[in-house]
Amino acid sequence: MIHEPVLLKEIIALLNLKEGDNAIDATLDGGGHAKAMFESIKPSGKILGIDQDSEMVKKMNSIKNLVAVTGNFRDIGEIASRNNFKNPKAILFDLGLSRWHLEKSGRGFSFQKPDEPILMQFDAGSQKNAAIILNAYPETELAEIFKKFGEVRAPHQIAEKIVFARKRKRIYSVGDLLAILGIKNKKSLAKIFQALRIAVNDELAALEEAIQGGFRILVPGGKLAVISYHSLEDRVVKNFFKSEVAKGNAENILKKPLAPALEEISKNPSARSAKLRVLQKI
Repeated sequence: MIHEPVLLKEIIALLNLKEGDNAIDATLDGGGHAKAMFESIKPSGKILGIDQDSEMVKKMNSIKNLVAVTGNFRDIGEIASRNNFKNPKAILFDLGLSRWHLEKSGRGFSFQKPDEPILMQFDAGSQKNAAIILNAYPETELAEIFKKFGEVRAPHQIAEKIVFARKRKRIYSVGDLLAILGIKNKKSLAKIFQALRIAVNDELAALEEAIQGGFRILVPGGKLAVISYHSLEDRVVKNFFKSEVAKGNAENILKKPLAPALEEISKNPSARSAKLRVLQKI
């Protein structure tokens, strides 16, 4: 199962793409948003799809008029240039974690998969993973990760437990970490796993670079749409949008972030925390 395309109807209406336009789906995943955007721009418009995971890209390569590329969206300008992809009228970032990564990747993204190795990297070829962080980072740095990226309670106590436990046995699996933490509360575990995932993939810095780079390559009148799922990434988006509006470079299309309707949340509970912001380049 893949990440459901959240706020699909609303995004298509707000982007208002026309036949012949070009657009970028910077978080391709299962291609749900990309396919819907193509319906607006076909037959001559093109979609550039970017995903860090080569497994996702392989599944999308057969779709007509979709240029599917493996890469980090922080390099969006370079990727567009390298693929001779010009004049995007819309760029979409859906920052939600794919269900495939949680349920099928085998990389330890979910605390409900105790037997999986605790890796958490989107790019399977990356040398950095959660096991390296847990086994090698100093206690102070671990605490900072849990505090900054997970906003967890008692981050120093969690870090202390990990450092104490790893002296006796290396941490290899999700189950190893769960045994050390001894935490049953799912919300607390979700925050800890979120913090590790963000640290492994440098998500917040990558997001900041990505939306800056995306905005630069948009044509005047083009729209940048971002769906965020937690306050840390939403803050990055909000601050960037506010800055560009203040400079007179853009205007907000929405007065406040758009959230999914109750009907969508009932069908797709993972959409409940989604927030959509849309910025139009002047």
